Amino acid sequence: MLANPSMPYLPIAALLMLAGIAAIATATAADNSPPEPCVRADGLREAGWLQSIRLEPYGVRLTAKLDTGAKSSAIHAVDVEHFERNGVDRVRFSLYQDHAKQSGTKLTYDLPIEGAVRIKRNPGGPLDERLAVKLGFCIDGEAMEATFSLDDRSNLNYPVLLGREFLQDHFVVNAGKTFVFRYDCPSGKGAD
Repeated sequence: MLANPSMPYLPIAALLMLAGIAAIATATAADNSPPEPCVRADGLREAGWLQSIRLEPYGVRLTAKLDTGAKSSAIHAVDVEHFERNGVDRVRFSLYQDHAKQSGTKLTYDLPIEGAVRIKRNPGGPLDERLAVKLGFCIDGEAMEATFSLDDRSNLNYPVLLGREFLQDHFVVNAGKTFVFRYDCPSGKGAD
């Protein structure tokens, strides 16, 4: 019987083929997992144009639009009431926990006024002046604070807008991605 010189190499070839299949399967599984956030040399993290945040002190999860076209940040506000307490200008306002339906549970805030923001609604039109407050929130597991103007955003998709004044110190926005960060904010009072 003649020996086939390729026979000893068949088991090795089969093992190499199986190893290649396993490597492809591993790479495919890795592609389906959420991407690791990219941190640049300047310390800024790459975020998607939509991110989940947890609004304090209620611990409610909301979707924020990260908008490099907006200078300041804004939050949806209804029932806005400007008043004074102990010589301090304050504002009371509410927002719905379910922004899409604009009904159900309302979250009410009573905060000192940090100032006012002038917003250009229409080119050539008058400036819209809005009250601004500081609010705490959590994004990507980190507690942060920003100044938000109070606006009726009921006709917009997202209750929170994070603008350039906030973004420039924390994030760069990748317009081709959404929800880059896992929602890993620690549980807060009333957290969902």
